Amino acid sequence: MRPPDAPRRAMVRRGALLLGVMALARPAGALTPCPPGSRPGVLAYLRFALVLPNGDDVTEAQWRTFRSDIMDPVLRAPVTERDEPPVTQPRPQRFRNAIIEVRAAWSPDAPPPMPAPVLSVVRAWTARFPDAPVEARLVPACLGR
Repeated sequence: MRPPDAPRRAMVRRGALLLGVMALARPAGALTPCPPGSRPGVLAYLRFALVLPNGDDVTEAQWRTFRSDIMDPVLRAPVTERDEPPVTQPRPQRFRNAIIEVRAAWSPDAPPPMPAPVLSVVRAWTARFPDAPVEARLVPACLGR
């Protein structure tokens, strides 16, 4: 049996989660100035689909080859990778996120264009896996020095 205040605690947790998400989604202007020990910067989020429309997987070997042949030489920056939990609706899908620091000046009024190295990686993915979607977006951030 749940204690009588369990619904209230659940509501408080949801409220705290919502506030946390809102803090992460602050407009770019709210990110400057950055706290001491950090600097304003831009992160590029790339989201690669690892299941092709015909149901075939992009294998781990194919991903590693793409990473070593294309991403690392073109981006020449540390790349953080993480897999998203699998999506089952409307059809099974897997995604891998790659997060890269990029050089771009961010203005709240005019986000920067996608940097050429990021566009090059997107084009290379599309050429290698024509039916596997890839998304790219830039996000302002306070980065470590």
